[in-house]
Amino acid sequence: MTTAHPAPQPEDTADLAALLRNHAGERAVLRALPSALPWVHHLSPAEREEFTGELLNVPCGTGQLETHGDLHRIITEWRATARVLATPELTAQLTRPLPDEDHGEVTCPLP
Repeated sequence: MTTAHPAPQPEDTADLAALLRNHAGERAVLRALPSALPWVHHLSPAEREEFTGELLNVPCGTGQLETHGDLHRIITEWRATARVLATPELTAQLTRPLPDEDHGEVTCPLP
């Protein structure tokens, strides 16, 4: 995987929205995802199912721009997750336990 990945384009989300409307069921979408979005190979089966669930829960038909925006956000977020998982050093750094130190309550900044 290279370090430069273009963000999903509007036509990508439009294609995916069409796929979600034309294929019934989560299993069909799960089978189609690797060819539509090859980076999903970096996700575990449970993560793929969660990603698919989020895609299927986008309300289609409420407003095409809203639907595409929601799909774009979901795809962008999961693609970022896949990028982290594709880099073992980064995965290790981001998933290591946090120190047991308690730095106290976080207060609101004053205006």
